[in-house]
Amino acid sequence: MSTVGTASWAYKSDGILTWGQYLGLHKQLVTLQLKEAGAWLAAKGIIGKKPLQFDVDEIVIPDSAIARKADELVRDVSSAPLHSHCVRTYVWGYLLGKHAGLKFDPELFYVSSVLHDLGLVEPHIQKAMCACFAVTGAKQAREFVRGEGWSEEKCERVFETISLHLNLDVRAKDHFAEAQMLAHGAHLDVVGAHYRRLSPRTIDSVIKRFPRDGFVADIQDHIETPHNPLTRATMLGRVGFSKLANKNPLNDHQMKCHGHL
Repeated sequence: MSTVGTASWAYKSDGILTWGQYLGLHKQLVTLQLKEAGAWLAAKGIIGKKPLQFDVDEIVIPDSAIARKADELVRDVSSAPLHSHCVRTYVWGYLLGKHAGLKFDPELFYVSSVLHDLGLVEPHIQKAMCACFAVTGAKQAREFVRGEGWSEEKCERVFETISLHLNLDVRAKDHFAEAQMLAHGAHLDVVGAHYRRLSPRTIDSVIKRFPRDGFVADIQDHIETPHNPLTRATMLGRVGFSKLANKNPLNDHQMKCHGHL
């Protein structure tokens, strides 16, 4: 399973899994559940790192020309809830990266986060029945940063960061920091994974600044869009990601801070 989501795998498969890889993702699901149990124990002060307490105003949000251009692109082609999800993915990933003690490139991570769901929007979503949307989106993101003059090394890093984000167990030691942070940030925003690694006060501060208005219904529509049966998106749908999105503990924070979802 270590190759699933990588650039070499994506180029060969277009994101279509073998049956062995499809079944192997369920092992990642078990690993994620065990990590969540460990985070719960840490939140209780029993083992591991305590939840991160962080001032959201200290988060570095890149304001370079390419960062602004990426944000404008996604704002233009996405729904407002999907665009805000992409920005929150950066914020959650940034915080979870801090909790994990990771060193990363903020600009590369921001651009990757903002562009990570391009495969879910028109016209790219039309390829979902023959290719994984994460791989389709990764290709679009790579072409965008290539067009902005980034080196091939950085372009490939963006590609793989986005292609990997549907995996349930992405580790910096196996790939790189930005890949782990993007996956963790996206999973937190969609289904609440890694929630206990951040303090309630920190989470509230993020929701107040980056509200999740309309996000649950919007992401459920995207999850339920027909995808190729042998893609990670389909597998995640079958294990109940739509229901998990509805039960995401972040929803309660949204209700507390804004009174709606």
